[in-house]
Amino acid sequence: MKKKLLIAMLFAGMTCLSASAQVKFGVKGGLNLTGLHYTFDDYDDMKNQAGFFIGPTVRVGLPLGFAVDGSVLYDQRSTKITPNVVGGKIYSTTIKLQQVVVPVNLRYGRSLGHAMEAFVFAGPQVGFNVGDKTIGTCYGDWDFKKATVSVNMGVGVTLLKHCQVSANYNLACSKSANININKNLGGTWEKTVGNGKLSAWQISVGYYF
Repeated sequence: MKKKLLIAMLFAGMTCLSASAQVKFGVKGGLNLTGLHYTFDDYDDMKNQAGFFIGPTVRVGLPLGFAVDGSVLYDQRSTKITPNVVGGKIYSTTIKLQQVVVPVNLRYGRSLGHAMEAFVFAGPQVGFNVGDKTIGTCYGDWDFKKATVSVNMGVGVTLLKHCQVSANYNLACSKSANININKNLGGTWEKTVGNGKLSAWQISVGYYF
């Protein structure tokens, strides 16, 4: 009897969940402002540059104001580095990372009226390199990783149930590249001396059909 009651309760819960879940598809895009951090970044001058991301997205509504959203995005982020060496600064190089990223976020929203909902969200993101494997500078090479892991944390609003505007910080949890000093510089620097992490502030606009 207890087993039958438990099964009935589980079935009722799954039915309610399926009934209340709403799946919406859309597109989103936005801007990246990259922050690059690596072992000896105090010695180099860096200028962050705006990148972008764009691609399809899906949102699955859940009970109690929760939802899950996932996307497949082309993501480009870059920064301009001017190394400081003995004798002064030398020529600059733009470090550019191009990836296909897959963020999956859990979000919680509250209605602010018939036309607006505010929400917060957080979740993991996996990225796969689709650009250059290596970018050379005047002192060494940046060897990009095939895959990266990061975390998103942000806030946003949904307008008229279709338009969405959000802002978040994408925190790199794994290194994006190894930094290898060129052998022709000699000495003890013929080795990997650090690793770079490309985190980013992001602003996005989306539309759900």
